[in-house]
Amino acid sequence: MALAVAGYLPANAQSETGTRWSLQRAVDHALQHNLQVKLSALNTEVSRINLRENRAAQLPGLSGNVNENYNAGRSIDPFTNNFVNQSIWSTGLSLNSNVTLFAGMQLKNNVQQSRINLQASEADLAKAKNDMILNIVTAYMQVLFNDELLTTAKLNLSTSQSQAVRTEKLYKAGSVAETNLLEINAQVAADELNVINAQNNKDIAELNLMQLLDLQDKSNFEVEKPVIPEPDQSVIGFNAEQVFETAQQTQPEINAATLRVRSAMKGVDVARGNYYPRLTFSGSISTGYSSARQATTVDGIIFTPSTFYTDPNGGSPTTIYTPAPNFVVSKYAFGDQFNDNISKALSLNLSIPIFNRFQARYSVQRSQVNVQNAELNLQLEKNTLRQKVEQAYADATASQKKYIAAKKQLESFEKAYKNAEIRFNNGILNSTDFNVSKNNYIKAQSDIIQAKYDYTFKLKILDFYQGKPITF
Repeated sequence: MALAVAGYLPANAQSETGTRWSLQRAVDHALQHNLQVKLSALNTEVSRINLRENRAAQLPGLSGNVNENYNAGRSIDPFTNNFVNQSIWSTGLSLNSNVTLFAGMQLKNNVQQSRINLQASEADLAKAKNDMILNIVTAYMQVLFNDELLTTAKLNLSTSQSQAVRTEKLYKAGSVAETNLLEINAQVAADELNVINAQNNKDIAELNLMQLLDLQDKSNFEVEKPVIPEPDQSVIGFNAEQVFETAQQTQPEINAATLRVRSAMKGVDVARGNYYPRLTFSGSISTGYSSARQATTVDGIIFTPSTFYTDPNGGSPTTIYTPAPNFVVSKYAFGDQFNDNISKALSLNLSIPIFNRFQARYSVQRSQVNVQNAELNLQLEKNTLRQKVEQAYADATASQKKYIAAKKQLESFEKAYKNAEIRFNNGILNSTDFNVSKNNYIKAQSDIIQAKYDYTFKLKILDFYQGKPITF
């Protein structure tokens, strides 16, 4: 089962040829162009071809043979088996067919094993797609996270610039000391640096996403900004064991490892087939032509006279005429020989293994070891999945606590900042204390953004392990 992704598609989303990229468009593009996914798809195609090949192995085989020979001097006519002393041109044509009737169920078991291997390869392909999608989602959310930090940094810079303009007017009017103006200008410079850093971080995040998408045009790339809702702050209504039990049923790597155990067990059946006799049926039809052959036909009857003396005293002889066929020898045409020399044959062959130097036994033992290896790999996959699920659950729980704490912190620092801003504008608070309050508020904003995206992503990972689509 491949991971599904439902991206946020606003009404004004551009076409595939546009420069704005939604999550769904990024995933669809990667599914079509990602090289790892393509390699896995090729492996799946090889498994599909292997299945077709093993199915075809159950069909009869048919082959045709044509040979042309030339002999000079004393040789044997291939059709009369007579010795001749002449040059001979001969042509042979044959069709041969054979089919395996019984081979210890190896042909059937090979087909079943190939079918299981194909299913395992399809599960591997689903795993490759899942890994790619998770990478895309991670990179995509990193872009959104840095973009929101950039927006916040720009707002803070705009506020500082406005305060700098107002402070400069107050300084010129003699209402505030020069120190206040210098400090607020220093704050503006610090906010400008924050904007530059945030912009750089966003550019790097976009570059990472574009590299995953294998995009060459980096000048016109823009990520659509879905509305990321505030994450649920209620207690997670399930535990890690429940997630793991569901993940075992939904994750393709577990399915692939399970299928490979079945394939290995079927391999034992294939190996055991070497213990059984093999019964094959074959048939052939052949004909040919020889230049040494001649056609002999009968052209009438020839009466040959014979004289006998029946009188011992020398009387008149008696003549007897003996009839005999008149044989005429002529050239034997190719077509006539082709029809006259046809021969057909059918045969059954039973091969009984008596002693094959223990090769069958070793083959079975080797396949049994493969079963144990596949079972261990399945257990390793389950252990790895359990570790991932437990880590994801622990991360989600920790992120939830961090988000709740960051939200409370933001509320506190926001109130403190607004109060400090009023006092600063009224000349009651000095610029140093005001900047401390503002920087605390800026950090709280950054913390809540990071906590929000981190907690949202961790919840999506738990959804993924439960077979749910990733949505925003």
